[in-house]
Amino acid sequence: MSDPTRPPREPVPTAVAEGRRGGIHRIVEAAVGQPLLVALVTLAIIGVGIFSLKRLPVDAYPDVSPTGVEMTTEWPGHAAEEVERLITVPIETELNGLPNLVVSRSVSLYGLSNIRVTFTDGTDLYFARQQVFERLAGASLPDGIAPEVEAPFSPSGLVYRYVLQSSDRSAQELHVLQDWVLDKAYRAVPGVADVASLGGETMQYQVLVDPTKLAGAGLSISDVTDALGANNSNGGGGFISEGGQFFYVRGLGRVVTLEDIGNIVLTVKNSIPVLVKDVARVEIGHAPRLGQFGFNKQDDAVEGVILMRTGEQAQNVLKRVQAKTQELNDHVLPKDVKVVPYYDRSDLVALTTHTVAHNLITGIVLVVIVLVFFLYDIRSGLIVAATVPLALLIAFMALDLRDIPANLLSIGAIDSGFSSTAP
Repeated sequence: MSDPTRPPREPVPTAVAEGRRGGIHRIVEAAVGQPLLVALVTLAIIGVGIFSLKRLPVDAYPDVSPTGVEMTTEWPGHAAEEVERLITVPIETELNGLPNLVVSRSVSLYGLSNIRVTFTDGTDLYFARQQVFERLAGASLPDGIAPEVEAPFSPSGLVYRYVLQSSDRSAQELHVLQDWVLDKAYRAVPGVADVASLGGETMQYQVLVDPTKLAGAGLSISDVTDALGANNSNGGGGFISEGGQFFYVRGLGRVVTLEDIGNIVLTVKNSIPVLVKDVARVEIGHAPRLGQFGFNKQDDAVEGVILMRTGEQAQNVLKRVQAKTQELNDHVLPKDVKVVPYYDRSDLVALTTHTVAHNLITGIVLVVIVLVFFLYDIRSGLIVAATVPLALLIAFMALDLRDIPANLLSIGAIDSGFSSTAP
């Protein structure tokens, strides 16, 4: 029985219904009448779709972070209140009013200020960085303080982590190799934004002053620091022309060994020089540690973290990083030192690709089964289901035209769309 309170459904006009059926019939008749043309178009779609699929950048997940610029300023030895008042607030004040600025957030800690400014979606990253650089020059900061703009990487930019392994060297020696060899090598790889180092002691040349001897010589700590700074540089003396050749004159004053530091003159009393070694002990030590990195059974290890530049393709950057690791292990590092990667996003990309491919194949099979079940005809079901992979190839072509990478979300959305709408 019909519901008397429900308004009657308006019938579809006969002309409209016949027009719809007529349009579909005309398309079917044209396709049936031109089988060669349909076959050529199908082959073209398959060829271009496969070409687009091979061109698509593949990653595990998309980068949805907004355009942002982060600044870090170090001011060792000062409390968080002073850092906030003399560094963070002046920089934030100077950055106010930047084009397309959305929000500015900051954190002030002991000896450290961190500020991150976020811009509207679609703002060019390097335009934003240029605006920040121009404004930072006008900030009124304490003498000797220079804010550092961080490398352009996103929160999901971590692509590679490795640890240095050696049977003969200490963590401090490995830390030196990391800072002076590996850091420079990996930063030169195209697509790498930054390399962070963790673990190991930071080697220092230390001058341990004896207060009694220093007071007996009538000197202060500032006299020692000034002398160390003034006596660790080379001087230029022009050149001498002789016989059509130029001979450059230099004064070599940079320290090389511990003995060089100990022989620096602090002052002269009664025609007798007072040297650094007379009031202090010079030795190699390490900076105070704020943390420690352990790996498996190693209590003190050295780690490197490689961050990818924003906008780069993960699989291409990882191939270059892996090739650089092979080169370092084979030709650059000492024989007893090896770079051992323990996180590589290519494994995650491979797992994601396998998951998406499995879901796509499962979805297509289910679509075929459902079509055959409802149409009660295997041939008709297969004919209708043949459009699913063609539509998938067309979707790959659209992704390629829009420069959208293939990842778990983009391909997964296509898969779920086909699975839900094809039947």
